[in-house]
Amino acid sequence: MTVSIRNADVLDVAADALIYSTNVLFNCSGGVGACLVTRYGQHVQKDLHAILQRRGVRFAERGEVEEFVSAGLPYQAVFHTVPSDGFYETSEEIVAGVLRKALEGCVARPEVRTVVFSALATGYGRLEFADFLRIASELGSEEAFSSLDRITLAIADPHAFSLAREQTEKEGLKFVFEETGRASIAASSPMG
Repeated sequence: MTVSIRNADVLDVAADALIYSTNVLFNCSGGVGACLVTRYGQHVQKDLHAILQRRGVRFAERGEVEEFVSAGLPYQAVFHTVPSDGFYETSEEIVAGVLRKALEGCVARPEVRTVVFSALATGYGRLEFADFLRIASELGSEEAFSSLDRITLAIADPHAFSLAREQTEKEGLKFVFEETGRASIAASSPMG
């Protein structure tokens, strides 16, 4: 399995499964959720709200992972994660827990071989980007997920991508870096 970081929009990376973070209201008002609605239509938002309505609740719980694919999305599985509470508070343990649940969901689906994900809880959520990179590197190297062919963290911002590369080299994190169609392996982080 390869765990990579690609300098690209998460929705532009071809994959069998998508993992991203949303809020406790399942509102697609920012980040990847807003991009899903913009690209695929308002029904994505309606589908998420319908999930809460069917449950008879107004809010999802921090730490939840909801698997649901709206019509027209190009994925076999989409994992809508809730790593932050209503005030966008979270912790490394909670974020690691939701990423683990989502990756376990990917492994449980034989048709899922490739996964793309965004940096969970680092936009509106209050997790530091550097902490998320450590979490993703650690989880990505676990044997439990080795049946997946590729796990890709998509980072659209060139500066954040550069920071991720610097941190990987400094801390020996385990990522392959991909830029515009070419891959490079950080010297301190060989991947197989």
